[in-house]
Amino acid sequence: MKQILSEAKKKNITKEVWDIFKKFSSLGYEIYLVGGGVRNLLHKEAAFDWDFTTNATPQQIQKLFPDSFYDNKFGTVGIPVKINTREQVFEITTYRTEIGYSDKRRPDKVSWGKTL
Repeated sequence: MKQILSEAKKKNITKEVWDIFKKFSSLGYEIYLVGGGVRNLLHKEAAFDWDFTTNATPQQIQKLFPDSFYDNKFGTVGIPVKINTREQVFEITTYRTEIGYSDKRRPDKVSWGKTL
């Protein structure tokens, strides 16, 4: 774990991000980083926007984070965090499949998944 945390610091992955991983993992949930933060890390750029995906349902995520909010049909739960003096929201989305994009942007139907 120390080696992983050391590598994370080199890649600008904050303690708050690792705290999310530890919390989910300690309860037996899978969790992965996804989205723009990962893209930035791969391009060796600073990452500020952290998104996650997990096998936990939105309701299970909300039990882990009482200050979280969930008000969409896509399974995305917002977790407010403070990093240094900056407030931001980590978005955690349940594994899912998406069908149809009538508006060319958002899925018409979302179904929860159990695996990636």
